Amino acid sequence: MIKLKYSYKTKISFSENVYGHSFLLRCTPQTNEFQEVIQSSCIILPQVEFTKGNDNFGNVTLNGHIADLHQSFEFISEGTVILKTYRIRESLNNMFLYPSKYTMPTSNIKALFRGVLLPENATALQKVLLLSDAIHSSFVYEPGITTIQTSASEALTIGKGVCQDFAHILITLCRMAKIPVRYVTGFMQGEGFTHAWIEYYAYGEWFGFDPTHNRAIINEGYIKLAHGRDYEDCTVDKGVFKGLAQQNLEVYLKVEEIQQ
Repeated sequence: MIKLKYSYKTKISFSENVYGHSFLLRCTPQTNEFQEVIQSSCIILPQVEFTKGNDNFGNVTLNGHIADLHQSFEFISEGTVILKTYRIRESLNNMFLYPSKYTMPTSNIKALFRGVLLPENATALQKVLLLSDAIHSSFVYEPGITTIQTSASEALTIGKGVCQDFAHILITLCRMAKIPVRYVTGFMQGEGFTHAWIEYYAYGEWFGFDPTHNRAIINEGYIKLAHGRDYEDCTVDKGVFKGLAQQNLEVYLKVEEIQQ
């Protein structure tokens, strides 16, 4: 087992004062078979009361409302997690077999899928690996090209993108292959921003797979925050406010191993 300490900070600065700011955060991990949360805390600035709960997928949520004028919004999520083997036993919800907003199987993705030979007797992991290999043959990692609104089809057309795009494309291909799969967001050791990967379902369990790094074994260095059908279900920070203001985003993430 591995013990990790994480510190995640996000600050949004507004060019003008805003008010009536409602927010929903998914910045806190929860205990499951893969990870045990030893300690966690979240500070929100401006200081305001917030409610801790769970969304429809079971992800931890923090909800609040800032009525007064403010020119910045900041939250700091910190804690310690013990990692175990990445296997999560759950009953399957069939929604993870069907396309979602960002994972529609359009013509270019269908063409990519047709070019992959998937043996009938291959395991789910073997099929996921073959599909991931196909992505890496025609898609490269490059930040600043796509946005959080970019779909799998749009990213594949561009041919460049980030972890969110790798995850969306692989999810689309896996669902075409009748493999249940879901989008995951969380922290990865060595990266300064949140990371996205997938979980595929086999033998009554969810297993982690990182398509960005084409990595099937991700027991070390990953902390799961949330899962859903695609990115829209897993946003770390979602909010609305009143006022006309430009936003500037600053993000800091540090994940380090603690010797036991």
